[in-house]
Amino acid sequence: MNKDPFREETLDIKKIVFKYARFWYWFVISLTVALTIAYFVNKFADTVYRTRATVLIRDDRKGGFRPGQIMGELDLFYQRNNLFNEMAVLRSFSLVDSAIRKMDVEVSYYNIGRLVGEMRTTEIYKNTPFIVDWDKSLPVPYNRLFHVKIVSDDTYEIKLTEKKRFRIRNGEETHTVKFGDVFQSDGFRLRLTKNANFTPASHVSREYLFVINSAAALTSRYVSSMGVSPLNDEVSIVQLSFEATHPERAMDFLNTLTEVYVQQSLYEKNQIAENTIRFIDAQINVVSDSLILAESSLEDFRSRNQLMEVGAASQQLFGELQQLDNQKAIENLKRQYYEYLLEYIDNRGDFRNVFSPSALGIEDAMLQTHILELSNLYTERAQLMEMGTRENPNIQNINRQINLALEGLTENLRSIQSASDIMMADIDRRIDRLEERISQLPGTAREYVGIQRRFNLSNDTYNYLLEKRAEAGIAMASNVPDHKIVDRARFTSIVAPKERRNYTFAMVAGLIIPLALILLRDFFDNRIQDKKEVTDMVDFPVLGVIPHNKMAAKVDSLNLVVFADNKSPVTEAFRAMRTNLQYFATGAKNKVISITSTRSQEGKTFTAINLASVIALSGKKVLLIGADLRKPRIFDDFHINQVPGLSNFLVGNNTLEEIIQNVDHSPNLQVITAGPVPPNPSELLESDNMNMLLKNLKPQYDYIVIDTPPIGIVPDGINLIKNSDIAIFIVRQKFSDKSSLEFLNEFAEKIDAHNICIEINDVKLSRSGYGYGYGYGYGYGYGYGGYGEKNEPEGNPFRKWYELVSKGMKRKA
Repeated sequence: MNKDPFREETLDIKKIVFKYARFWYWFVISLTVALTIAYFVNKFADTVYRTRATVLIRDDRKGGFRPGQIMGELDLFYQRNNLFNEMAVLRSFSLVDSAIRKMDVEVSYYNIGRLVGEMRTTEIYKNTPFIVDWDKSLPVPYNRLFHVKIVSDDTYEIKLTEKKRFRIRNGEETHTVKFGDVFQSDGFRLRLTKNANFTPASHVSREYLFVINSAAALTSRYVSSMGVSPLNDEVSIVQLSFEATHPERAMDFLNTLTEVYVQQSLYEKNQIAENTIRFIDAQINVVSDSLILAESSLEDFRSRNQLMEVGAASQQLFGELQQLDNQKAIENLKRQYYEYLLEYIDNRGDFRNVFSPSALGIEDAMLQTHILELSNLYTERAQLMEMGTRENPNIQNINRQINLALEGLTENLRSIQSASDIMMADIDRRIDRLEERISQLPGTAREYVGIQRRFNLSNDTYNYLLEKRAEAGIAMASNVPDHKIVDRARFTSIVAPKERRNYTFAMVAGLIIPLALILLRDFFDNRIQDKKEVTDMVDFPVLGVIPHNKMAAKVDSLNLVVFADNKSPVTEAFRAMRTNLQYFATGAKNKVISITSTRSQEGKTFTAINLASVIALSGKKVLLIGADLRKPRIFDDFHINQVPGLSNFLVGNNTLEEIIQNVDHSPNLQVITAGPVPPNPSELLESDNMNMLLKNLKPQYDYIVIDTPPIGIVPDGINLIKNSDIAIFIVRQKFSDKSSLEFLNEFAEKIDAHNICIEINDVKLSRSGYGYGYGYGYGYGYGYGGYGEKNEPEGNPFRKWYELVSKGMKRKA
């Protein structure tokens, strides 16, 4: 009997708004708490400042400036920089550590100020009233708070403390020490000396904190507070940011960091130049000894033989031989460089320090490429090693690339050496032919040519090395950093606390939290809330909606609302039900109406007595039968006798005339009470006597209203419902479970009942209610403790509290 699942649903915004508006006090409390928390967070939280700086990363992928574009061979000291690698370098542990060591931040100082009974600390940077020195040879309690109170111009009190959020707790005992004296405790020694800006008027009686920071913890903290990102995709400019609780310290750190970074790139370039000069100097030392000996031999020969020049033939042979010797000397120098590289490879040396082959006039493009590639790979690996271990997959990948590059370089060097061997063999053959021709010269001339040859060879080699050393020195002098500081550090914003954001978040949370709680409550609340839920779950018509009545809720004995307050909204609702009854069972002249529910406290008996009463007021002759033999109540409400009653008639002890009673409220209303509680109520209600009673009484009355037992608990009333013209099923708002409607569907289908209609009872109406526009409701005997049920109070807790207080004051008065 469920409704069509494909029926279009409409969303009543106004109803939803008024539904949640009645919980306004939840939202007020939540907003108050949330805004209070936001206020204290803004008040007590440390102020965090953000500073920024920008650095130009010269990267040939971005079209940056290259020193080698101006001076060809000086390109040997240029190294291609990868933008993202350099960003990793800027944020590397080693670079940050180098910058921190250039700053005076080993000790952090804080000023203690009191606020609302708590202690709040603010950082002091540079302008500290005292300076802390400690003995670094002894263990020091790093990262622990020392509390200092300046007692006088010469003394202070010191103790170790523990900081817990906004409160500073006392730790060890307090020691009184003079400024300049050594304080020794627990194996460490430190000394506090007054700073130049110390003034008794400003600093005596003030309290301070200081922390001796461990280098590793301090560096890690600085790294975590840093941010490095590209300025945009079009340029190779990197933006650095740093957050700290003191803006000047933040700016000093970024400035120091960028300066160290720029100088580090220049140092690396100069290191390569120094390695080149060192190699050339070693060769010059060897050649200079040979040059001195050759020059001395030449002078001795000339002075001994009084010989200044030789003949033209000898001079020609000497010139050719000297040219070949120079070629051989240069080639030998190159071969020494090849051996130098092979030795580097064998020793697994760092190729970042290998100078370019062009420094010695070697113009092999492939060799140059191999060395540059290895230099870049070693640089990248060193950067990654600062942030990881050898097990890092990226580092292992670079190691594989290095091994492949070394194999390629080794193969290239072997090939170059083979070509060099061929060239040296050719030079040696040409020298041998010339020497054979020289051997045919006269003895003196032949000896002179040999001595002159050795001298010129040493002299030319020496001059060549000096020339290359001068070039390396010029390149080193002309080196400029690959990177440039574009903007020095500047303050940009306050990161925390963001007061406006905190208040906004508090307001949003203050609204969302109670709304979520209400939604969760509604989601898990299986009780019937409104008429729409009833009509959605069952196809039976709604006969009427009975509102909540405050007066009836307060006075347990006030159940006959129709007679007690003839103009109340509850009475009007029963009149509407009386009118609606005309459209049910239209074929029956005299109607039998049974009233039931799934359990007690849903208003079944309340509906029965008031519906019967309101029908009687219209001039109809009505008989009210109390068929709830297990929990009889009707006699109480009409102030009539319980005995004799229905149970007496059903067992044959009394006649019909004896059990029918008149009531004072209306001459058209008569009542049959339940009588004494029998041991077998189900059998009695299903007996022939009960059927005979209804058959005999139906022609005598316009309406017979039967208060039946709850069918959800006991089956006593099933037979009565089958024999009734109209069966009214009672559900109570915010009390009856939705499962009761499912039970009604199953029950009606099982007994094949088509005479069922529904009354919704105890409806607390509001603007979002059922259209009455009243702010009232119903109440039937909330103390009705039938079948072990317990009534649950509901409503505004502030209103209930107010009513309780008002009652108490009236009683005292």
